Amino acid sequence: MRPELWDRLSGAPVLLPDSATLLGRYLIPAGRHVVSGVAVEPGAYLAAGAGRWTLRSGGEHWAGDFGAAPTPAPIVMESIAFIAGKVADLQRGTAPLSAWTSVPPLVNGVVDRLRAHPLERHLKAGLGHLRAVCQRPHARLRTEDVLVPVSKARRITWRTVVHLAAHSETWAARRLHGVEPARLLTPVQIADRDLYENRVVATLLDRLWRHVLAGIAEIDQIDSMVGQGKDLIQQAEMRPDWREKRRLYAFIADLLMGDDLPARISRRRRELLALRNALAPLLASELRSGVRGPYTGPPRLRPTNLFDNDVNYRHCRRLWDVETASRQGADGLAEPVHALAAWCRDFARYALVLVLRALEQLGLTPTGTRAPHVGEPGPVYAYRGRTVRFDWNHDDTFTLLLDDEQVLRLVPLAHALTGQSDLAELDGHLTSLIAECRVAVLYPGERSEREALPLDRRLAVHNSTMVPVSPTDLGSMARVARALRAALDEKIMLAYPARVTCQIAGAGALAGRFPWLVWRDGQLLVTCPPADHELARLTPALTDLRIRTDAARQQGDNAGELDRLRIDLLAAADQITSLSLCPFCGRRATTFAPREHDTYWCRCSCSTTWEIRRCTSCRRNYPVVTVPTLADRTGGDGDLLDEEFSQEVLAVPCWQNARSYVCPFCGHCPESAACDRCSLIPRS
Repeated sequence: MRPELWDRLSGAPVLLPDSATLLGRYLIPAGRHVVSGVAVEPGAYLAAGAGRWTLRSGGEHWAGDFGAAPTPAPIVMESIAFIAGKVADLQRGTAPLSAWTSVPPLVNGVVDRLRAHPLERHLKAGLGHLRAVCQRPHARLRTEDVLVPVSKARRITWRTVVHLAAHSETWAARRLHGVEPARLLTPVQIADRDLYENRVVATLLDRLWRHVLAGIAEIDQIDSMVGQGKDLIQQAEMRPDWREKRRLYAFIADLLMGDDLPARISRRRRELLALRNALAPLLASELRSGVRGPYTGPPRLRPTNLFDNDVNYRHCRRLWDVETASRQGADGLAEPVHALAAWCRDFARYALVLVLRALEQLGLTPTGTRAPHVGEPGPVYAYRGRTVRFDWNHDDTFTLLLDDEQVLRLVPLAHALTGQSDLAELDGHLTSLIAECRVAVLYPGERSEREALPLDRRLAVHNSTMVPVSPTDLGSMARVARALRAALDEKIMLAYPARVTCQIAGAGALAGRFPWLVWRDGQLLVTCPPADHELARLTPALTDLRIRTDAARQQGDNAGELDRLRIDLLAAADQITSLSLCPFCGRRATTFAPREHDTYWCRCSCSTTWEIRRCTSCRRNYPVVTVPTLADRTGGDGDLLDEEFSQEVLAVPCWQNARSYVCPFCGHCPESAACDRCSLIPRS
């Protein structure tokens, strides 16, 4: 029987899947288990290197894989490990919440990464020797039987006679005394370049090529990140709230530490491109085409005549030693099970920093200095007159609570979903991520990966429930903040109207006396924030509904029911009053207008509007927020939303009409007939 694992996505135990699993999704249950030959503790991640894993328990064993490319680029993993190390230091101490939110979720050591790698200096010094070996490799003579015309045959052996007798297609004619051959199997001496030394050099060449390509990709990511920083400066100027501007400027300052970054990036790219252009011709050299496979022996090379006495091969051996030492230093933990499990934990801590900073960026005000701790109630915030709490769970997931009610679970998933080119595998993973409860999945992903996907997949991997993040992507924090806003503001704004069930005789008459009350189906509905003087009239109005005890009619005093009704109405009035608080500046709305179908429209003095609209397709209400500086901008895919709106949007504007909005429940908008996005979503 397949064992049960803890599924971090659903928050419940599930049977071990028999298909490709997602890296970081499952935790090992209680009991003795061995993952890929290494004993692991209960609660450890189901993680193993080389893309495959085996799980043993008792006398049974199961195997599976994570599909192709489950981890992101090295620069991403190294930076996230650096951020996670800072979080681990904060965990061991008693640092306040402000220390956690001050950890920058960016690529660490940008300036250091723009310096030349020590391996590259040795490569430049030994490039001439490497080129000489690749172009004129040593070879040993090897005897090989070759079928040649009779006129070219210079030597025959017993194999020649046996082959001639067995292969009539090599005969020219049959004579009375025997056969006349046309071709003979003749031993010849050929040069064999598949030597131990040549295999080592060919493997070294492949590793150097990958190192240079990885360096160019890293420079491209840094250049893209710096470019995003410049774009964020322009976006910061357009933000309506000065607090948001200050946060953006501080965020950009963490990145753009030096004025000469573009020059350094350009110089570093030229150096790497020169190395790439020098190595590229060697990939088709005689040496590389002459070996039949890579070198798979130990890193420490054994002494040979060529490595000791040939100057070119001797320099190649030195270059091999430098490359091996640099790679072992960068690989970190040697055990792939522990290394991949550490990556899953590091990504969860990186996601924790992102969420804490996103809560601050949304304008939530912490009510104390308490920092998050695993398995304990986390920091508490005030937001739009409500209380928000953020908890860190034992399974490295996070919970967002509004007035002690869960509104969102955030699951950091360390699998690089968009890092693979197999669309069928991506579709399979996306299907497996469909959860019964509302979950936001944070996973490592780059914008360049998403741009290579078809539009429907791009929409599927970047929305309010699928949140790609990366330390090389400056939009990651705003992306997380947008997912948090969707969960919080939707819960707050859709709690309209506030309903109070009432069975007191004559209670319906209160709706006629107070404009902020409506009587419907045995309930009093609070539809707009009452003024203070109207609340003062509530108690006398309720007193008029009091019924004295009458023994003859068997009627009791209803004073207790009236007191409960008064308390419920005041609580409902407070709830509606909290809806009138601006989600951006926090001030009270200057206009609160109830509308039909239990919807309303608000406007703040900062010109921000927020409202409830009714979907024309599914007939459900959904919340909308419009910032004045962004009111005329149409929507698009997730990356465009990051650029144009940051976290200052709730429902996404239509791609055709900026005044229409996409329903978050059914995915359609009033412009469905002409909308490019809506055409991808089938109608129910």
